[in-house]
Amino acid sequence: MRKIAVLGAVVLLVGAAAWLAHPHFVAQAGEKAEKAEEHGYIGAASCKACHSKPAKGEQYVKWQNGPHADAYETLLSEQSQAIAKEMGLEQPAHEAEACLKCHVTAHGVDPELLGKKYDKADGVGCETCHGPAKDWKITHMRDVEKAMTQGMIEPTEELCLTCHNEESPTYKPWDKEKKFAAVAHPNPQNEEE
Repeated sequence: MRKIAVLGAVVLLVGAAAWLAHPHFVAQAGEKAEKAEEHGYIGAASCKACHSKPAKGEQYVKWQNGPHADAYETLLSEQSQAIAKEMGLEQPAHEAEACLKCHVTAHGVDPELLGKKYDKADGVGCETCHGPAKDWKITHMRDVEKAMTQGMIEPTEELCLTCHNEESPTYKPWDKEKKFAAVAHPNPQNEEE
């Protein structure tokens, strides 16, 4: 009995570690797990036209002025280079897999899935939290439920924790309300409905 419990715990831990190690693997509550790699990435600039308007809540502007837009740029700093060295990484922070997996949207996916407007310098862009948008960009304006079947996701705390965790050398304890408030960008039109 004890061997079965230990084996079960090991399987659970290995499965959780594999999931956490790959930030592009997301699961919708009550739905089948879906690999983001099945959909194409169009880049944050593709969201700008509609999501910069005041009537819509200026989500693009809020993202641009928030912490996620500069995620890649922070890897170019002296502090990040020092951290990479302390971690024993062979490459500088802006080239290291251990850093890029959380500081760049779509890092490690097949390059054929990256659209013309995709730019790793955008850091943690819209598609990190909302899913690769090639298949749902147009759909989500009129049918969010359908867009959810096309790769759009609703960000969850679990998704955030794939990067905001103790594996990060700059990790600070997670306060969901505080963190979500720092990146909030609601659409006022949705709140009126």
